[in-house]
Amino acid sequence: MKKVFIEKLVTLMKKDNLDAVLVYPSEELKFLIGFSPMACERFQGLFIKNDGSYFYLCNLIYTGELEAVMGDIRILSWFDGDDMTEAVCKLLEPEELHNKRIGVNSTAPAFCTIDIAVNAGIKFTNARPLFEEMRIIKTDTELENMRKSSALADKVFDEVIKFIKAGMKEGEVRDFIKASLEKLGGLKPWAIVAAGPNSSFPHYNGGDRVIGTPDVVLLDFGCTYNDMCSDISRMIFIGSATEEQKKVYEICRKSTEAGEAACFKGAFIPDIDRASRAVIEEAGYGDAFFTRLGHGIGFMGHEAPDIKVSNPRKLEKGMCFTIEPGINLLGKFGMRVEDVVAITENGTEILNKATHDMVVVKI
Repeated sequence: MKKVFIEKLVTLMKKDNLDAVLVYPSEELKFLIGFSPMACERFQGLFIKNDGSYFYLCNLIYTGELEAVMGDIRILSWFDGDDMTEAVCKLLEPEELHNKRIGVNSTAPAFCTIDIAVNAGIKFTNARPLFEEMRIIKTDTELENMRKSSALADKVFDEVIKFIKAGMKEGEVRDFIKASLEKLGGLKPWAIVAAGPNSSFPHYNGGDRVIGTPDVVLLDFGCTYNDMCSDISRMIFIGSATEEQKKVYEICRKSTEAGEAACFKGAFIPDIDRASRAVIEEAGYGDAFFTRLGHGIGFMGHEAPDIKVSNPRKLEKGMCFTIEPGINLLGKFGMRVEDVVAITENGTEILNKATHDMVVVKI
């Protein structure tokens, strides 16, 4: 158990008038206790009270495993044959959590949490911002692991350039990226590979389109290294690029670099968004940039701080986030150039070193 973070979380809970928080199995739970059990329909989670005490509530199915890995954390268990809602509410009553205000993390399931709330008079509320605030500032060790995670992504991009060819399916390239990240020591690898018109969908989830020639391919991928995430987006042009594609790519590149240039300790986040967005708007593609500029990254792929005009916050040393403006011409093609940025003692550090130059794979 990371006691220093529990103390910080308790301080945040008191400021938010919470009696306790519930942390369901998740990256957030693993961050706090070093372990996250398999989640299913059975209610479970770590309860942390605003007096600093804590316990884990779960079904007996998980008790043995949790006792073996969680050390001094008290475990309250219920039998699988009992009514789940009644059993959980009965366990929470002597903990004096009935009729209290309890924050929940991002993975708490509504289907059972709602029933428990009704039966125990609990008001469950969103506590994700507290968990994000607890770890928004990265330590030197965490930042170093993010550098290493980003370096793995950079290396794999160079390998993809040599691997990708016309005639391959998007899924083949996606699988190559994930396997390459794992080979280098990256864990939890993920990848989006979107070719042609599919590149205009920011979170494309397919893989069957055959890469043609000429063609444009968007790559968005990353992994974890010692629990710290990476995230990079780059474009590859197969055979050649049209004049329009060259123009749009150059606008995206300039927009990314303008956003990165606006990042420094004390920078007002809306100003960063405006600096990057202005490049695209002035080029006449403002309507095609319909996403936020970036998102925080660290223990989770998406966490605080969001880099968008509605986030009235200033950058602080230790914050890490992406800068990823995109032009999405739906049904035609999309472009995105994404880096992870860190605010350090020495200024602004771009963690991704992969080239921003246009990459054309000859056939």
